[in-house]
Amino acid sequence: MIEKMRKYSFVLYHLDYGDFLKKLQDLGVLHIESSKVAENPALIQNQELMAEYSDAIKYLEKYSSPDAKPSASPLPVKAILNKVNQAKEELEKLSRQKEAIRKQIHDLEPWGHFDYPLLELLKQKGVSVEFYHCLKNHFKQEWKEQALILEVTERSGMLYFAVVSSGNAPQIEADRFSFHQHSLAEYEQQFAELEQRQNDIIDYYKNTSATSTKEFTAEIANLSKSYEYTKALELADNEAKDHLRVLTGWVPKSKEQDLKQFVTDNGVIHFSADVLPDDNPPIMLKNNAFSRLYETISKMYMLPNYNDFDLTPFFAPFFMLFFGFCNADMAYGVILIALAFFLKRKNKAPGFQVFMNLVITFGIASIVVGAAFGTILGFQLVENENLKRYVLVKNNEQIFNLALLLGAIQILFGVMINTIKQMLRSGFRYGLAPLGTFLFILALAVLGSTQLGVEKAPIHDLAKYPLFAGLALILLFNNPKKNIIINILGGLWLLYNVVTGFFGDILSYIRLFALGVSSAILGFVINSIGSTILGDKPGILNYLIYPIFMVLGHSLILALGALSAFVHPMRLTFVEFFKNAGFEGPGIAYKPFGNQNK
Repeated sequence: MIEKMRKYSFVLYHLDYGDFLKKLQDLGVLHIESSKVAENPALIQNQELMAEYSDAIKYLEKYSSPDAKPSASPLPVKAILNKVNQAKEELEKLSRQKEAIRKQIHDLEPWGHFDYPLLELLKQKGVSVEFYHCLKNHFKQEWKEQALILEVTERSGMLYFAVVSSGNAPQIEADRFSFHQHSLAEYEQQFAELEQRQNDIIDYYKNTSATSTKEFTAEIANLSKSYEYTKALELADNEAKDHLRVLTGWVPKSKEQDLKQFVTDNGVIHFSADVLPDDNPPIMLKNNAFSRLYETISKMYMLPNYNDFDLTPFFAPFFMLFFGFCNADMAYGVILIALAFFLKRKNKAPGFQVFMNLVITFGIASIVVGAAFGTILGFQLVENENLKRYVLVKNNEQIFNLALLLGAIQILFGVMINTIKQMLRSGFRYGLAPLGTFLFILALAVLGSTQLGVEKAPIHDLAKYPLFAGLALILLFNNPKKNIIINILGGLWLLYNVVTGFFGDILSYIRLFALGVSSAILGFVINSIGSTILGDKPGILNYLIYPIFMVLGHSLILALGALSAFVHPMRLTFVEFFKNAGFEGPGIAYKPFGNQNK
């Protein structure tokens, strides 16, 4: 649900405004209403500095090591940041230099180590030594008749050789090699020195990563608090020739008493009011422990408007069930739960803990639906005569029908939510057309169920009554402000959209069937290949390869299945369910001034 808000306006003398903001920031309950853009050079500089610290933290995380010896620095935090950035630039510069020298070494390696001065001495004695390289199959044997040719080495199909001659050098149709300024030994020495300097910087990062990251994180918090304060100074409206400051904000009713006590203790002139129709208050969601896990998914789309419903508690059970439907395997569910508990112990971040709890609900759904489908690690329990009677859904046709049934239920649920919302917001008459849509779709679903193998029952004969009632409500009350002719014409258009939209929406839920069946088929394929690997007379090699293949194969299926089971229910939720529930957004997130830094 959406937390109810109250609007507060504060009137202060301009000299008292700064102290008031500091106290208000410490309280951390008021969401300041931004009526104008508050950006100045100080704020921009503050943001850039926070980005620098954040980038430095991400960079240092690459070098964090449990074996490192942490060392505190006596330098100010800004000086530490500068030192880290300078070391980063130096490290990148060394990498470029190493790459250039590595190329030189690569060119000289085929020739090995030799004495450059010796070549000069031979040249003075009238002996010429020239170096060539060419493709091995391009080397001509007749060259050996013209001069003394010494084959040095062969690398990657290239032949490297030296031509020794006195007097005029023979004509060799090959690439002549000119040696660099330094010898191979000198380049290797330079490369080793650069590598040592790189290692020194990396050791510095490893030893300072933990302490620097901690200091940078604290500095970001301080800068963020300073940024909020400076921005709040700019957001107030100036009145009475700049002598007064008027600040407006929102506070949840559950926290209003704290704000009341604050303004009473500080003697601040203030005015409070309930939300008016033209207001746009911030959104603070308030749900039970289960639904709170799915607020993360809600926020991936957008927050609702203040006057809309929070659909999180309404779609959460469906989303959990749809995930289980797409990843219907008891073993996969157990693995998801075990993995979530393991990762929760490794990472204590609040946001990560919430997401892992969400994964646990997905694992539970996979176990429950997997048990209903009789699937465990790709094996079908329905094929076992002793276990067959415990399987509720025994074939693909039943899975298909169940997917459509779940889709119809969620669509009808969404339409009913929209009906109640319209009645509460605009009056009873405005909810009659959505109610008619609900009755019409319900009747269509009941009548159409006979096409899915449902035996005809007395309820099918009664379905014509809600069908006609729904038609009447759609045609006569789609716009209570208009006359009956306009209503009928508008109702025909609405009816067309309802019919085409319903069938389009219900067909979207076939993806649940497709994903559930494909996951089971892939598991069966992995098991079949595994049986082939094991063979009739397995040896040691078979026993070694079999578990490795099974683990890798089922891990891949679990990863792909979990991804699909998350993405496709999200699509069904955001498109089909939200549309039929009449979702309206986006809303502004409630961000209390100062609270995020506590």
